[in-house]
Amino acid sequence: MMAAALFIAGQEAIAKHLTEDGLPLSQVIWARYASHLALMLSFLLPRYGGAVFRSARPVAQVGRSMLLLVDTILYFLALTFLSLVEVTAIVFIAPIMVVLLAYPLLGEALTARRLIAAVVGFAGVLIIVRPGFEGLSWPALLVIGSAICIALFNLATRRMRSVDPSRVTMLYTAIVGTVAASLWVPFDWVEPSLGQWGLMAAIGVLGGTGHGLLIVAHQDAPASTVAPFMYIQILWALGLGWMVFGDWPDIATVIGAAVIIAGGLIVLIGEARRNNRRSK
Repeated sequence: MMAAALFIAGQEAIAKHLTEDGLPLSQVIWARYASHLALMLSFLLPRYGGAVFRSARPVAQVGRSMLLLVDTILYFLALTFLSLVEVTAIVFIAPIMVVLLAYPLLGEALTARRLIAAVVGFAGVLIIVRPGFEGLSWPALLVIGSAICIALFNLATRRMRSVDPSRVTMLYTAIVGTVAASLWVPFDWVEPSLGQWGLMAAIGVLGGTGHGLLIVAHQDAPASTVAPFMYIQILWALGLGWMVFGDWPDIATVIGAAVIIAGGLIVLIGEARRNNRRSK
């Protein structure tokens, strides 16, 4: 899980660097999905052949994948305006949103603990962005929109878990993102340098490998055990932001990130206790 967090933070740092280096957002997003798709096909086709494309619910898979594409667009766009650690910290309200949205979408109970966690997590966001009388800045709203998409994506993934194997679900994610981005990218294309081509390939490899490691981590240990380690991504983002961009968070960002993590841990600890009671 800690390696997955590092790879995903690395993907986001490269995305921010490429947009600051002159590549349009559409091209960076295309690179993220196209290189991810190439990586997956190189592993899956020799082993599973055409069966890896077969889904019991292809329309649901496309809808789920579109959620991640919208998340990627909002997230990468926000990175052009905010620091890496700010965006990473704010988007970690997604686990809290999962438990809130699970009530209307999956019928799961909305407990007092979950409501408290939501309030704590949003308070952390407010500490980071420090909104004035005009309200939240629109780059911060982009990140919150990204977090909502992540939450819906995770809930959709939970639904699809019993429908298709994880390899099919992951492949659809890469295919839909690549096809959609390929329709957009020709209008903005900028010829990359050799170094930019290398980073464009790396962004999908890091993202795809990171998400693969997430799946492996959850297969080998309970979610309540491994999920808290994902918060180390904030530390990776802090280090990469300093080394690559010279960004160092102010005290409000540090405090806000800690508050958001506290809200997430309230949820995770509560879910672990509830699952333990069910298993007895």
